[in-house]
This record gives sequence, C-alpha cells and structure tokens, in this order.
Amino acid sequence: MTPAKRPAVLPTGARIGIDLVRVDRIAESMRAFGDRFTHRMFAAGELSDSTLDGRLDAGRLALRFAAKEAAIKAFDLSEAGIGWSQIELTAWDGASGRIRLHGRAAESAARLGAYDIAVASSQDDGLACAIVVALPCARERGPCAVACDNNKPEVTRHD
Repeated sequence: MTPAKRPAVLPTGARIGIDLVRVDRIAESMRAFGDRFTHRMFAAGELSDSTLDGRLDAGRLALRFAAKEAAIKAFDLSEAGIGWSQIELTAWDGASGRIRLHGRAAESAARLGAYDIAVASSQDDGLACAIVVALPCARERGPCAVACDNNKPEVTRHD
C-alpha cells in the first residue's frame, strides 16, 4: 500500500486562479473583430510572441487569454475596471511563464501586497488552460514584486 501523500500547503496569503478557454472561440473572435479584438485584449509583446509564420496563432492567444482570466480570479480584479492588456503574460516558454500587471490591475493587486506571480498552462484537444499562482514575497528576500515605473506601480517578479 502506498503511503498517503500530504496535501500541498500554501503560504498564508497565497492567491490562485484558474481558467479554461476554447481555442475556437478565440479564433472566432479574431475572425469577427480582427485587430480591434487582438489589440484590445493583448499587449504588444503578447501579440509578437503569438505570431507564427507572420500570422497570429489562436492557440497561443487562447493560452494568454486563459492566463489573464486566471490572474483576474487570483487577484479578484473582476470589478476593478481594468483593461485586458494590463495583464500581460511574459517570459512564456510554451508551458509556463510570468504575469506582469500594469496600470489599474497593478494598483489593485499591489493593495493586497507584494507577490511573485507565476503561470502554468496547457493546451489539448482545442482547449487552453492556465493556472496563476501568486505567492507572497518573503521579507528576507527584500522588495520583490511591487516596483514603480514612472510613478505607476507595476507588479513584477524576482529573478
């Protein structure tokens, strides 16, 4: 008999969000609304990273959209009046990456404290899934997740 595994214990204040997106819905929005949709929903770097052979890839955008939705859930931003491009998936290697928050999204999240924000994602059978895990920064590591750029808070991660 296999010994029972202990459940994962998250630090106090940890925040988690998850989302699942159908890739065909993103592709449909791209066809119906074109640049109006993509430029409203995604930051310039995300669009660049989602381009394959000169065309935007709906699967890559669906992963980013799922990551944005997961971040909204993790930081309870649904009523914060944020723009979609204020949540940006960065340093993405195809399966994991980091979330960077800008503008009102960063200000709202910063009120909760400083966090290291990571995202894991997966795509299969027309579905894209992302999980955002935000862990409170350890004080002994010094300031880490809330930095100011041009007097605007921006949530970033230690490296």
